[in-house]
Amino acid sequence: MSGRSPRLFVSPAGVHPAVLDRRVRELALLAVSALVPLALALAVSLEVPKPNLLLALAAIVGALGVVALVVSTRLEVTVTLLVVYLGLLDGPIKLGVGGYGSAASAVRNVLIFAVALGALLRLLVKRERVRLPPLSGWVLAFAGVVVLEAFNPRTHGLLHVLGGYRQQLQWVPFFFFGYAVMRSKVRFRQLFLVLGVIALANAGVATYQSRLSPAQLASWGPGYSERVFPAANGVGGGARIYVSEGEARVRPLALGSDEGFSGGTGLIALPGALALVAIARRRQRWIAVVFSLGALIGVAVGAGRLQLVGAGIAAVSFALLSSLAGRNASRTLAALLAVVALAIPAGVVLASAAGNGTFKRYESVSFSSSSYKAQLWKNIPHVLSQAPFGVGLGTVGSASRFGGKVSELLPEGRGVTGETQYNLLADETGAPGLVIWVGLALSVMLLAVRRLRYIADPELRLAVAGVAAPVFALLLMGFSGYLGASAALGPYYWFAAGVASYWLTGASGTSGAVVRSRHESA
Repeated sequence: MSGRSPRLFVSPAGVHPAVLDRRVRELALLAVSALVPLALALAVSLEVPKPNLLLALAAIVGALGVVALVVSTRLEVTVTLLVVYLGLLDGPIKLGVGGYGSAASAVRNVLIFAVALGALLRLLVKRERVRLPPLSGWVLAFAGVVVLEAFNPRTHGLLHVLGGYRQQLQWVPFFFFGYAVMRSKVRFRQLFLVLGVIALANAGVATYQSRLSPAQLASWGPGYSERVFPAANGVGGGARIYVSEGEARVRPLALGSDEGFSGGTGLIALPGALALVAIARRRQRWIAVVFSLGALIGVAVGAGRLQLVGAGIAAVSFALLSSLAGRNASRTLAALLAVVALAIPAGVVLASAAGNGTFKRYESVSFSSSSYKAQLWKNIPHVLSQAPFGVGLGTVGSASRFGGKVSELLPEGRGVTGETQYNLLADETGAPGLVIWVGLALSVMLLAVRRLRYIADPELRLAVAGVAAPVFALLLMGFSGYLGASAALGPYYWFAAGVASYWLTGASGTSGAVVRSRHESA
């Protein structure tokens, strides 16, 4: 034959020239992207009279990390790194940098934006038809309501608009992350392992912090001092201190930026760890049992009554969903019994090590603990009657301090508050935003109850139940706390909705995981 062999066009290393050229272009783009933050950091260092070399190096590394998140083609890896940052690093960085706390708190938003931007750019490059996930109507409607609130006459200026957008929308991308990433049984196991490690690490740090005096924890950094002694630092909010047996004790912050974080991570990790106990191989079950105990310890030492009740609701919801799912419900029961059997001696050891005073705040816990803020959410109908579309973005919550404190009062002197999820939604997004947020949660719960049994694989059934169970707790916890302030509970609400959108609506039907016929699922 007169034609050349195709092998003559292959490089000596076995890489096709087109592939090699593409890799060279990618490396060149990455190098140029790295030079930009380096040049900016050097310029800032030259302009600042007393430059902080460590801070400049951290900025360079952070900028390179952002570039890597954007250009990475593996969404599951970038989302995992993002989750690890939120669960292990976000709090210490935010509380330990002193005067740069406001900038540090925005790091999470930069990382979320980088991951979302990278995923969006890859979709555009593929030039394939993009189909919105099921349930995305709820998500887009909520985002639209928030965006339109910028035109609310009660919204005070651009800074409050930006603060309100961040407060309401920063976790929304996790809906799409959950839908795009959680596509196999392996991914569920990886998710439960990551959440288990995060819960275990937070439990360990919270246990250590529970033995510290308030002054000792405050010495960890400026942010810790502000949390423990807000009045002494000129910061609003209550002190994270309670008194037991005449001794002041601190409410542990763990690896978060506020108290109860170990309880939040334990709450969302517990059902997944129980599912992992049920579906893991025999040698791996002990790891899942350790994660389950770590989640329980994190909830216990977190000194958060809301998280304690929420963890109980999540565990019971997981058991009920597993029984409704049909086959292999005995696995769930066995997993629960095994964890409870091991939790009793572990609790005795923990109580003796941490001291009885650590659990003083739980003496008043009951399943009606959420009623202590009843007067707040009972005021929601009055707020909506006076301002059906809300009192403006950035009026309540942490966003109210963004661009200046706003004191917004309704007629008759009845004020607004952001202490609970539903109060904040009613105040900032009005009736439409409140209805949409609750409607999405109820949709996920209803889908889990009705459609879980149609997942053919029994292990996948338990895995999806482990993801959906905490949503039942979050819906009730919204009556007593603002979930969006937590770097654990806030993103998990949207992430779980994304997982339900894929597995419980028929979107995964092409993989054969969802069986539409009742006869096939019998």
